[in-house]
Amino acid sequence: MADLDWAVFDLNGTLLDPAALSAALPAPCNGEQAGLDLLDETVQRAMVDTLVGQYLPFADYLRSAVTRRLQLAGLTAESGVVRAAVETAGRMPPYPEVPDALALLREAGLRIATVTNSTTATAEAALEAAGLRERFDVVTGSDRPRAYKPAPEVYRSGLERIGTDASRAVMIASHGWDLHGAKASGMATAWVARKERLFLGSLSEPDFTGSDVLDACRAITRA
Repeated sequence: MADLDWAVFDLNGTLLDPAALSAALPAPCNGEQAGLDLLDETVQRAMVDTLVGQYLPFADYLRSAVTRRLQLAGLTAESGVVRAAVETAGRMPPYPEVPDALALLREAGLRIATVTNSTTATAEAALEAAGLRERFDVVTGSDRPRAYKPAPEVYRSGLERIGTDASRAVMIASHGWDLHGAKASGMATAWVARKERLFLGSLSEPDFTGSDVLDACRAITRA
């Protein structure tokens, strides 16, 4: 850890729990995994637009994913339901161990940032709603590079905003594809195994692994 100055987090699904999004949906769309599934679908659509050189705010892709999910279930995609789901996604609670994990990193002398696929303003508001904003030195989103992770320009833009070299930062995420992009950009990586459980062998192996955010941060600070 001696070479690291910054801990850089993914936001949605790593620090903040999408289960709240599930609860905002009507039956039968509100299963336990519905929030994570919607987040994955939203990310996929955002990635596609990055590949073809287009960009919309992350909430637009989420709105489309929620509408599709309701229609597939035979429900009317009422604007109020869709709006409520998108608003809920902007105020998801943190996973229980997150405050302790952030405190541990701070005690170890690391500064803390997030590089997220949300817009910067949305990320700022989400962290504020979660009671975490004051713990972050830098918050930067997809609106700055107008692209989505794991595109290299997103990490490059984030590191420029943070003001550090890639070799001085560790990316912490629950998504293997996110860490693959960060590693390709020269960052160290820490995988939170809560969601994926088994790391995909075709991706760049993470430098640190933990069962949850706190466990991953302990691995970083012990290095």
